[in-house]
Amino acid sequence: MSKKADRIRLSMRLGLLLACICTASDSFGQAQEKGPGRALQEGLFSLNQIDLHVHAGKERPLPLQNWIDLFVRDGRRVLLLLDHLELYRMEEKQNRDWVAKNQFTDWYPDPATAKDDFLKELSQLNRRDILLFRGWEIWEGELDEGLEKEAMRKVEVIGWHFSKAAWQGKAPAGRELIFRARQILAVQKEFPVPMILFHPFNGHIKAVREDAKKAGRAPNSIPKAEYRYFTLAQQSELIELLSGSSVYIEIERDWAILWNDPVVREAFMEDIRPLAAGGIKFTVSTDAHGTRSFQAPFRPEVYCNDLGITPENANAIIRELLAIRAKKSLP
Repeated sequence: MSKKADRIRLSMRLGLLLACICTASDSFGQAQEKGPGRALQEGLFSLNQIDLHVHAGKERPLPLQNWIDLFVRDGRRVLLLLDHLELYRMEEKQNRDWVAKNQFTDWYPDPATAKDDFLKELSQLNRRDILLFRGWEIWEGELDEGLEKEAMRKVEVIGWHFSKAAWQGKAPAGRELIFRARQILAVQKEFPVPMILFHPFNGHIKAVREDAKKAGRAPNSIPKAEYRYFTLAQQSELIELLSGSSVYIEIERDWAILWNDPVVREAFMEDIRPLAAGGIKFTVSTDAHGTRSFQAPFRPEVYCNDLGITPENANAIIRELLAIRAKKSLP
C-alpha cells in the first residue's frame, strides 16, 4: 500500500475516533449550547472527567473492575491506569512481607511474571463507558541510575515520579525540573510515547513551609517570593523545551488543599499561567491509591482555571494517545 493511501486511511481512522469523543462528550452533557458569540465546544472532556494518574496495580484496594467502577460513578470518563514500576522488582519473600505490612491483597504474587500479569489484566479490560490507557510510574532517579527498558516498551504513557529522594533531600524546583525535562526528551527519542512529569510542585511548597517552621517562622509570614518555583528565565527556557512536545506536566488533586493559601495561590499563578500561555500542556489527576480519594469531590477546575489550564489544554494528551492508537492499528 502506498504512503498516500496510508495517510488517507490514518486520517479516516482519526476522524472516526474524534467523532466518538465528540459523541461521548455530548452524551455526558459537556458540550456547550450554541448561542450568540459562543462557539460549540465539541470533543472535549471536562477537567473532572479526566484522571491521568490512577494506581490500579499492587496497591489498589479492590478487584480491578470494581476499582474502575468507583471512578466511573464519580464522573470520570478517561483514566490512565498505572503503578510504580519498582514495586514489581521485589523478590517473593520481600513481596509477601510488603503485602502483609500494608494489608494489601496480593494481586500479582509471582515476582517473575508480576509486571506482565498486571499489564495483561489492564489489556483485557473491556469497558465501553470509558477511555482507558496503560502506563508506568517511574522514579525520576532511574533517569540517572538506568532504565528498565523492556517494561517501558509495553505501555502507552510513562510518568516520572518527582521526589526529594533524587535530590539528596532537597525539594526539586525550576532548575531541577528543567534538567529532568532535557533528560526525558532524550529518553523519548527511544521511547516515543507521551511522558508526564508527576507532582513536581507540591514537594517544593512543603519544603518551604518546613524550612520556615525550623526557623521559628509562622506559615503566614512566608512571602510569595519564597514559594515561587520558576524564575522568568526558567519559564522561558522550559517553554522553549516543552512547547509542542509530548512531555506534559501534572497538576494533581493535592493542589485543592494548597489553593486555600492565598500566597501560594498567587505564587503559582505567576509560575504556571505563563507556561500554559506559552504552549506547555498539562494533565489533571487524583494520584489515587485507595478509597480515600473519594472522600472529597474531584474539582480540578477550582485551581486549573486560575492557572490558565483549560479543557483544551488538558485534552491534548488524550487526542495524542488516540492518534497513536489509530496509527498502530494500520495494517
